[in-house]
Amino acid sequence: MNDTSARTRLRTRTTVSNRGGRTPTVAFIPPSCCGAGYFRGLRRALGERVDFRAVELPGHGRRYREVLLTRAEPVMADVTAQLGGRVDAIYGESLGSYIGLAAAASIRQRPYPLLIAASNSPPSVRERIRTEELRSLDGAVATLTSMGGEIPAEVLRTPELAERLHPVIRDDLHLSQSFIDLTRFMTTAGDIQVLAGADDDASVRLESWADHTTGRCEATVLPGGHLLSADDPSGVAEVIVALLTSRRS
Repeated sequence: MNDTSARTRLRTRTTVSNRGGRTPTVAFIPPSCCGAGYFRGLRRALGERVDFRAVELPGHGRRYREVLLTRAEPVMADVTAQLGGRVDAIYGESLGSYIGLAAAASIRQRPYPLLIAASNSPPSVRERIRTEELRSLDGAVATLTSMGGEIPAEVLRTPELAERLHPVIRDDLHLSQSFIDLTRFMTTAGDIQVLAGADDDASVRLESWADHTTGRCEATVLPGGHLLSADDPSGVAEVIVALLTSRRS
């Protein structure tokens, strides 16, 4: 895969065709331990080119007072309600890519929504998470890191912040396992575009996302690490716009 030429080719297409006057709607599902505010930079980079529909999970971001959920089924009911109808694409990053897969597979609209899965190996090749190790903060952080996730170092150096974050890390990892179980053999009829950071874990198995679609599956490598849209929001934005443009032309 020549990621430099792919990046250059994608970046040349910077506008979305508004056939029929409709701006394409894209849902954005954040990674573990993040609220919808995580996408602030990406939202600015996209501007008015898409109808930006950010998903906020219970216990995260603006919904921090709500109970964290650890099972996929109630989360899917919540996410479906937030989507609120037709979407042209679903962008999910890390844990968000698994939630995005389940959401895309459940949508019966035509054309099927494009799933943009970022920064993660697919559920089909994931080993089980050792949930017994999540009882301590160190164990939870080590497990998240082993899966490619990131916790800012300054958070872990502040005991009060780290202790407050432990339940979020722990419960999001339980939720990750629940979504791995739910989607391990799940397929969507829509296409899948996989995005990965060039500096992310080399063991990420991008090609295996093809097992989760009866349509096409392609992969693109961008500069950045696991938290791809935080590292390179402009680059991710241009890829999203280019994908939507190619689908509408």
